[in-house]
Amino acid sequence: MAGIRRDREFAIGGFRDFYPELYGKIEMILDVFRRIPKLFGYVEYECPTVEPLKLYQLKSGEGLIAESFRVTDRKERELVLRPETTPSLARMLAAQQQFYPRPIRWFSISRVFRDETQQRGRVKEFWQLNVDLLGIEDVAADAEVINVLADIIKAIGFSSTDFVIRINDRRLVESYIKSLGLTNFTGIIRTLDRRDRILQELIEDSLSKEKMKARQVTEVALLLRRYAKGDKEALTKLPRKKKIRELAKNLPSIIQKAMIEALEDIGLSRELALKLFEFSTICGNPRDVLRFMNELNLNPETLQSLEPLRQLASHLEELNIDDCCEFDASIARGLDYYTGIVFEAWDRSANIPRAIAGGGRYDDLVDVFGGQRLPGTGFGFGETVILALAEEKGILPPAKPPASIYLAPVSTKQLPKCRELASQLRQKGIPTLLNGYSWSLSKHLDAAGKRNIPLVAIVGPRELANEAVNVRDMISGEERQVKIDELSRFVKGYLVR
Repeated sequence: MAGIRRDREFAIGGFRDFYPELYGKIEMILDVFRRIPKLFGYVEYECPTVEPLKLYQLKSGEGLIAESFRVTDRKERELVLRPETTPSLARMLAAQQQFYPRPIRWFSISRVFRDETQQRGRVKEFWQLNVDLLGIEDVAADAEVINVLADIIKAIGFSSTDFVIRINDRRLVESYIKSLGLTNFTGIIRTLDRRDRILQELIEDSLSKEKMKARQVTEVALLLRRYAKGDKEALTKLPRKKKIRELAKNLPSIIQKAMIEALEDIGLSRELALKLFEFSTICGNPRDVLRFMNELNLNPETLQSLEPLRQLASHLEELNIDDCCEFDASIARGLDYYTGIVFEAWDRSANIPRAIAGGGRYDDLVDVFGGQRLPGTGFGFGETVILALAEEKGILPPAKPPASIYLAPVSTKQLPKCRELASQLRQKGIPTLLNGYSWSLSKHLDAAGKRNIPLVAIVGPRELANEAVNVRDMISGEERQVKIDELSRFVKGYLVR
């Protein structure tokens, strides 16, 4: 019989195998995803993994639909593996919103699926946290969900100098577009949202003529995007080729050229495309951006559309999170259902040219699915980017051992007592590992050491005669005799220390 090839023959690229060492790290992030929203009073819900395609066709936008995994059931209905959960949330509340007091604070941690090009921080299946606050139009609600997002990133181990939440308002963008005499809001916003992808494609097209392998072209383009976002170290990692150095030197003009051409492609004149591009480059401290925009020659309607951002700036200061927030006129969010304030969290070093999380206000989504109008705001937060950044910065704690204590019988004669003792410890909430086999004591100690279990209870005939066990600290090597009826208290005290 022919040999079986390695697992790539039986696996799909972009879908990960979660071996314990990887799953342990993800579990730490998911624990934070669940703990922080609960501190703000949010409750957890879940929705189906498979939804009708038309659920996303109504409001999500062409980009998301193009990246969805489509399936057909036995009734030949068009379905998708959920690419996000906000439409599902809106559908659920359209059906039963009358049973929940407002504001509604819900969160979910769901597996979602996107048929995207695989690269660092981007896979086809991942966990996504969704946090949503519905039933309130006040800007304080937007500030609250931004606060939840900031606290989650900090709880994972990042400081305010490590990340930034970039904020804009769709109403401001649309008002400015309207002031230029334009009405193609959707097309322009989608183009602005594709800024990074447009730059990536332009660089890749330019490098493809340099006789470089496709994978290297993609890697160099990603490095140049990191450099464009402020990561100076990315420049040192670039190959020393003349063409690449020219691209790095001329990135500002390349970005401008790419965006103007993209806007021209959807019908804008060069003059209006340039104005839109220049407006989209406004970015900085919230108060500085508001001051700068007040000095621009904006019409009264556009100036009035700044009011929600003015209110938000005050809330961010009161919440003491303004040090990790910026107002950025380039943030548009490509999903069609956004109606107001939008935001994205980014790594300041731009080591991964992809947002950590993103969200915004969607005031008209629930009534699209037949419910009463229920304004909402929230965000989606995948685990892939934050995991890659946390690993890179070395901020995730070591993986937890599988148990707090290991029971090591001196001989098989002590196995019955070990089984009894293991049951007692587990009933008191203490993870306990027992290999109930005919092993030598040294093999038991070796098994505990390989799994980094901090305590080993050596169960021998002399210790049992005194109704005790010898507990060895596997870190310090110290050993002491502990009475069996005090063992659970001893272990819990050790873990607290």
